[in-house]
Amino acid sequence: MLTLKELKTLIKGHNKLSVIKIPAKSTISTLTKLIEEKGFVVDHDKKVIKPGVKRGKQLKLLNAEELIKPKVKSEEQKEKTITNKRKSIIKYILDNKDILNEPDIKLLHKGLK
Repeated sequence: MLTLKELKTLIKGHNKLSVIKIPAKSTISTLTKLIEEKGFVVDHDKKVIKPGVKRGKQLKLLNAEELIKPKVKSEEQKEKTITNKRKSIIKYILDNKDILNEPDIKLLHKGLK
């Protein structure tokens, strides 16, 4: 029998492929009922959610965990996003120079020194 955490992991991984919403405060029975209503079958022995109609690949627990892992950005990608943000901020400031002359903004600028 799959645990509640394992069922949620399978559903989250499956959600990358299709959509099943997990309701708040759900139990094992409500999740299995929800899965069966969507046309899938839960195989507790093999820890797999199978489609009711044969449609393709089966989603296993290990595959689901890999699907829901956050993607790791390289240092190069992080630097690229930082430089893009800086460029967009500088462009906004250059496009809106008249904002810098407002008295409220000048007070903020004095506080930053």
